[in-house]
Amino acid sequence: MQPDAMPPEAMPPEPGASWHPHRSWADPLIALLALLALMAAGVALSVRHERATRPLERAGLHGRILEVSLAGPKVLTGREVSDKDWTKAGAQLKEPWDRALLAVLKAELKARGKDGKNLPDEPTGAGREGFLRAWEAAYGAGPLPDRATRDDVHSRLGGGYAADLLEARLRDRETGGEPLRAQARKALLIRLAELGLLGTAVMLLGVGGLAVGIYLLGTWGRPAPRPLPAWSLSGRAAALILLVWFLAFFLSGHVAAIVLLPFPGLRWLAVPLSYLLHAAFGLHLLCSAEGLSYGALWRRVAPGRVGRDLAWGGAFLSLAVLMVMTVALVSNLILKPDQSPQRDLQEMLRSLSGWGPNLALFLTVAGLAPFFEELMFRGFLLPVLARRQPMALALLLSALLFGAIHLQPAGLPTLGTLGWVMGLAMRQTGSLRAPILVHACWNGSLFLLLRAFA
Repeated sequence: MQPDAMPPEAMPPEPGASWHPHRSWADPLIALLALLALMAAGVALSVRHERATRPLERAGLHGRILEVSLAGPKVLTGREVSDKDWTKAGAQLKEPWDRALLAVLKAELKARGKDGKNLPDEPTGAGREGFLRAWEAAYGAGPLPDRATRDDVHSRLGGGYAADLLEARLRDRETGGEPLRAQARKALLIRLAELGLLGTAVMLLGVGGLAVGIYLLGTWGRPAPRPLPAWSLSGRAAALILLVWFLAFFLSGHVAAIVLLPFPGLRWLAVPLSYLLHAAFGLHLLCSAEGLSYGALWRRVAPGRVGRDLAWGGAFLSLAVLMVMTVALVSNLILKPDQSPQRDLQEMLRSLSGWGPNLALFLTVAGLAPFFEELMFRGFLLPVLARRQPMALALLLSALLFGAIHLQPAGLPTLGTLGWVMGLAMRQTGSLRAPILVHACWNGSLFLLLRAFA
């Protein structure tokens, strides 16, 4: 290579093949598509808000984790749960079945053997009568519920420690509940060990993230080791691509539902199929607009050595853990959201049974979604924004758009922070492999955590 030659990954794309729509028709079309996108987003947010106001029909992730953190030390060391801890847990739990779970724990751990005079106010809606009958039978003198009711209550309480203790109380009136209590204690200690390992991993990643953050601050003024992918299409073309792709998100869901309509047993494929259609359409749109083959597109956005990019991906994963956890703690104190950002995924996971549907959703969440979303936001949008904006502003705008497009207001601070860190990974490496790794590990870990606890 000659001394003044550019490395292959820094060379601009060949001119003439990319899309440059004329402003005379592109600007009105952009305005129309933007209006349609806002309307579609408004409808989707309205539907999600209406769904979010309905109480969950089972104990959720927050309740299940508090269950382990409250009962675990008591079982392991015999230490009593303080009144302050009970009050704090009661203030944190908003969902009725989470509060029902807490009521059972208090009855067992704080005032074991209490009578049924102080019935809990929760839960509401479906399953309430069955829970109250089980409560009266366990802590009062009410008749034993039938097996179907007991199984339903056990499931709605999450099938964990509190659910087992309530069922053990009922078995005390039959064959005896001690075997179930012993089994519940063993399962609780396993969950406590899992949470301990998770907490240790988060702490170690946080320390690593702090080191990565200090390094980035100290080297921010230096030129990036590798330039971002170069795109020759115009800003109007980029705006049209993003708007059409966003609107296709809503259409792909309806197409998938229609395709699966004759096959009711395959409805669990709706989400994977919908996302596959959406990703395939977006990929084709991007390649057509830039005049690239799929292979040429990948070579453009993922140049360089695989090992180096994956090593940086691990470093930025640690930074993501530190930053997202910090922002989540601060935003929860300030905004005090009533609903979990993971509510939709929790409900989706509860509707799945069997390894096939769970594997399909896992591959979608931890494989297809990270690959395609990183291609659009870090491989395409970030370099296009950075052509005319300072890098810091381009990172911020791409991160905010990444968070907003998920249509989860409660999760916008954490999603935006995650997008910002993945943008930093793209800036540092010039390759999409690092942000894809961060995104895949994040989504996959969240999926497994929800699968285990919720």
